[in-house]
Amino acid sequence: MATITQIERSADPTGLVTETITTQDFAELEPSGSARSYKISQADGVWTRVEESFADNPVVYAIDVSTTQEPVESNPIFQDMTTPEREKWAQWKQNPTNPILAGWTPADEGTFPFTHLYYLWQRGITNYFAPRIVIKQTSLETEAPDVGDVGKLSATGYPGNSGDVNFILAGVSGQQEGTHFRVTREYLGSAVGTVWDDSLYT
Repeated sequence: MATITQIERSADPTGLVTETITTQDFAELEPSGSARSYKISQADGVWTRVEESFADNPVVYAIDVSTTQEPVESNPIFQDMTTPEREKWAQWKQNPTNPILAGWTPADEGTFPFTHLYYLWQRGITNYFAPRIVIKQTSLETEAPDVGDVGKLSATGYPGNSGDVNFILAGVSGQQEGTHFRVTREYLGSAVGTVWDDSLYT
C-alpha cells in the first residue's frame, strides 16, 4: 500500500503556491495524472514518487506607476477648457504671429485658464509629468486564457485605489503547467484626468 511520507508547500515570487507530495511503495508507482510535474525512482526495492501540484492560490497583483511628459494644457486642472479655447491656445503656441489670431495673445485674457497657461509658458513650463498606471494580475486557471478582450475596456479587480482612471486589457500571457495555466493579464490605465473612450475600446 502506497504511503505518503512527506508533504511540502512553497510559494514562488509571484505568490503561487505549489505542493510537493512524496509517496513510497514496494509496488511500482504511476503518476497520478493531475500533477504539474513528477519524478519516479526506485532504490533498495522501494519505489518513490515525488509529485508537484498547484495548491489553492489567490489572485496576485502587481502595480507599476510611471510618468510620461504631456502638454501642460492636458493637465486635469485645464479639463474645462472649451474646444475654441484649446484651438486658440494651440494656434498661438505654434505661431504667436499667426494672422488668424489677429494679434491676440493669452496675455490679453484676464481669466483662467489663459492667465495660468500664459504664466506657466513665461516660466518655460510647457509639459508636466503625468502618472500612468499598469496593473498586472496573475492567476492559476484550469482553462486556456481567453484573449478576445485584449484592447478593450476591462475591470482589473485590483483591491487598491487606482485613482480616477479606467483601464484597457493591454496584454495576456499564459503558460501551461500540468493541467493548469499560469495566466498574467496586464491592464493599462488611462491618463490621469481622462478615460479611455468606450467608442474605441469596447
